[in-house]
Amino acid sequence: MAHSAAPFLVIIVGGSLVGLTTALALGKAGIDFLVLERQEIAPNAGASISIHPHIQRVMEQLGVWPEIKERVYPLGQRYHYDEHGYLLDHSKILLEISKMTLGRWTTFMERKFELQCIYNQIQDKTRVRSNCRVVSYTESQHGVEVTTDQGETLVGDMLIGADGIHSSIRRLLADKMEDRDPAAAREMREGFESTHHCIFATSANVNSSHLGEPFLAAGEVHNVYYRGFSGVAAAGAPGLVFWFLFVKSDGVTRTPNTPQFTEAEMEATISKYGHHKLGSNYTFQDLWMGRQKAAMVPLEEGVLRTKWHSGGRVVLVGDSVHKATVNPGLGGNLAVEGVVHLLNELVPWVHRCVAEEARTPTKEELVSVFDEYEKRQRPHANLIVSRSGYITRYEAMETWWLRALLRISPWISDHIKANGFVSYMKEGPWLSFLPNPDESAVHDTSSHK
Repeated sequence: MAHSAAPFLVIIVGGSLVGLTTALALGKAGIDFLVLERQEIAPNAGASISIHPHIQRVMEQLGVWPEIKERVYPLGQRYHYDEHGYLLDHSKILLEISKMTLGRWTTFMERKFELQCIYNQIQDKTRVRSNCRVVSYTESQHGVEVTTDQGETLVGDMLIGADGIHSSIRRLLADKMEDRDPAAAREMREGFESTHHCIFATSANVNSSHLGEPFLAAGEVHNVYYRGFSGVAAAGAPGLVFWFLFVKSDGVTRTPNTPQFTEAEMEATISKYGHHKLGSNYTFQDLWMGRQKAAMVPLEEGVLRTKWHSGGRVVLVGDSVHKATVNPGLGGNLAVEGVVHLLNELVPWVHRCVAEEARTPTKEELVSVFDEYEKRQRPHANLIVSRSGYITRYEAMETWWLRALLRISPWISDHIKANGFVSYMKEGPWLSFLPNPDESAVHDTSSHK
C-alpha cells in the first residue's frame, strides 16, 4: 500500500462492509488507515446482502467485482404470489434495470463472501485488526487517541465510526455530548425505531418435499404477501437460497432497547408462520428444514437528525447514522454510498494539503469535509429509509389501500417501474479519485453491437 508523504492516519472502528470498503478505498488513494473490528473479519453469520448496479460500479473501481462475479447469478425473473398462492405478477423489472445500467446486475450473496472479497483486495492486511474493541477515545485540535480493550492507545488524525446500528462510537459520542447538548445525545442513542422483525437465513436450494428439485431456478426471486407478514427468497449463488420472513412486531421499540431474539423465539416464529407458502410449491418450513444459517433480528429504521460528526475529528458512516429496513435490499448499498460521499470530500483535501503545504488537514478543515459529506448523503438516506419502510408495509399489506395497490401493481409495466429505480441509481456516486468505470463499460457495450 502506498502512503502519503505527510502521515495522515484514519482509524476506522468496524470491520464489516463499511469499514472494509473505506479501508480499501483509502489504500487505493495512498492514505494510511487502521481498522479495528471487535469480532473476526467476515464472520460466518446467516446474513446475506445485495449489490445493485450503482454499487457494482464502485466494486469495479475497487477491483472487487471480478471475484464476486464468478460466484453469483444475476437476478432476473421475479415471481409475486398472494396469500392464496395465486401468481400475481411475473416481473422482469430486474432485467429492465440491467438494460438501463450498462448491463450491470442486481445480485444476492452471502455477506461473509462479499466481505471476504473486499478484504482480499486490501494490500496490507496488518492494517486490519480483528477481536479488538474500542472502549474510549479522546480528540484534540491535532489528533485523536483511541483506547482498546487490551489497554492499547492508538493515535490517528481522524476516527470513523463504521460499527453499525449498535455503534460503540456513536454511544461514546453521545456520552460526550450529554452535558452540552442533551437533546442531541438522546437522538444519538434513541434515533432508530423498530416496528417489524425478520428471520433471515441461507438454505440449500434443494426441496426435499419435491424429489430434491430446487426451490428456485438460478437467478430467480420469489415474493409472497400476507396480512401482517411477508417473505422473499432469491437464488443468488450456486446451490443456495437466501430468504427472509418479515413479521410486524407487537409494538414499537427504540434503540438501544430493540429486542435481541433468542433461538427459542426464532423457533416459535417458524412454528407460527412456517406452514405458509413462499413460492408455488414450498413453504417457509421447507426452507427452514434445509437451513445452513439463520438468525432473527429487529428491523430498525431511521436517519439521525443530529449532526453525524463530533464537530471535531470523529465522524459516523453507514448504519450508525441511517438504517433502512431490508425488504428492498438497499441498506448496504446506501452505506457504501456514504463511504463514497465521505471519501470524495476527504481524499482530495488530504492530497491537496500534503502536496501544497506538506501538512495534514486541520480540525476545522475536517469539520468542513464532514459537513459536505453529510449534505450529500442525507437526502439519499432520507429517501431510501423512507422508501424501504414503505415497501416493508406494502409487502405486509398493512392498510386497505396497500392491499389494493398490490392488485394494481401488475398492470404497471416493468419498464415504468424500472425507471424509478434507475433514476436513483444514476445519481449514485462513484469514487472521483479513481477511474470512472462507466467509460470502459460504454466502450464494451458499443463494441458488442
